[in-house]
Amino acid sequence: MKYFTIKKVASENPQGFTFDIRCMRMVRSGKVAAYKATQDSIGNEGLTRVLVHAMLHDGIVGGWLNAQGEMQYDSCRLFTDLDECLQFGREQEQLAIYDLDTETQYDL
Repeated sequence: MKYFTIKKVASENPQGFTFDIRCMRMVRSGKVAAYKATQDSIGNEGLTRVLVHAMLHDGIVGGWLNAQGEMQYDSCRLFTDLDECLQFGREQEQLAIYDLDTETQYDL
């Protein structure tokens, strides 16, 4: 069920989305950083890996179309504090984090 819901959300939001699989709804507020463990998760196999990780961690899945036009997924963590999110992003060796409230990407 979660798999097909995320596939539908991804097709409706190719420029990017953040989705909470615990309550099955879009996340519209907060700061988002991805886990390194699910980096470069592309296509159906990548989504499966991300869903397993998200279910065992924070329940947040993000996705966007990458430069090659492929849907890329991440298991993510949601923050209210920008500094904590930036720190987590650095620890996870991410290139950037995203602030949903201000629609701002912060490069790391």
